[in-house]
Amino acid sequence: FFNWNMETERLIFITIVSSTIFLTGLVLFIIGLVYKYNKNRVLERQKFEMELKNKELELMNAVVQAQETERTKIARNLHDEVGSILSMAQQNLSVAIKQVPLGSPFLEDVEFTMDVLEQSVSKIRSISHGMLPHFLVKFGLQKALHRLMEQTQKTLGNPCSFSSSIDGKLVLPQQAEIHFYSIALELLNNLLKHARPQSVHLFLDRSNQHLLLKITHDGVAISQSDYEYLLHHGDGMGLESVSHRLTLIAGELQYQRHALGGTIELAMPLTESTEHSTYEEI
Repeated sequence: FFNWNMETERLIFITIVSSTIFLTGLVLFIIGLVYKYNKNRVLERQKFEMELKNKELELMNAVVQAQETERTKIARNLHDEVGSILSMAQQNLSVAIKQVPLGSPFLEDVEFTMDVLEQSVSKIRSISHGMLPHFLVKFGLQKALHRLMEQTQKTLGNPCSFSSSIDGKLVLPQQAEIHFYSIALELLNNLLKHARPQSVHLFLDRSNQHLLLKITHDGVAISQSDYEYLLHHGDGMGLESVSHRLTLIAGELQYQRHALGGTIELAMPLTESTEHSTYEEI
C-alpha cells in the first residue's frame, strides 16, 4: 500500500510537472506569435508610412518641377518676346528722337517715353533673370551667390560680402543647386524686406558631409522659435516655398538672434550622388 501511494504521488507529480511545462511552452509559444504579429504590424506600418512619405516627396517634387518648368517658359517668353519688342521700340524711338528739333514741344515727351522704355526693358530683364537663374545654371552656385551679394550691396549702399571655403571641384545636381539657391534668395529677400539690415554677409562652407550657407546681418533678427511660429501660423507664400524646397533637399534652417543682428544657417546633406551628379536640363 505504501509503495502504491508513493508510485501514485510520483506519477501525479510527473503529470503536474509535464502539464506545467507544456502549458508554459504553450503560453510562450502564444506570446511569441503575438509578439511576432505585433512586430510585423509595426514593420508593415513603418513600411507604409515610408512609402507614403516617398510618394508625398515625389508629388511635391513633381509640383515644384512643374513650377520651375512654367517659370522657365514665362521667363523665356518675357526675355525673348516681350523684351525683344520693347528693345525694338526703344531702338526706333532712339532713331526718331534724333529727328525732333531741339526746340520742339514734343521733345520732352519723347525723352520721357524713352526713359520709360529703358526702365521697362531693364525691369523685364530683371524679372526674367529672377524667374530663371541663368547665371546660376551657367556659372554655378558660388558665382551666383557672389553676384547676389554684389546686387545686395548696390541695393543697401553699404559693404556686403560673400566668401567661401569650397574648392571648385564640388559639383551639385542642377535641381539641388536651384533649390539651395532659391532658398537662399528667398531668405535674403525676406531679410531685406523685414529685418532692414545695413549690411549682409554670406559664407559658404562644407562640414560633416553638409553644404552650409551662413547669412549674417545687423538688422532685426528672429529666433528659431519665431521662425517656426511664422512657418506654421504665417500667411506668406515665401516660407511655405522654402519649407517645400527644404524637404526636397533634406535641408535644415537654423535662426539665431544676437545682441546686434543675427545669423541664418542653411544646411544641405551631401551624398556621393549629390557631389558627382552631372547637370540636368530643367
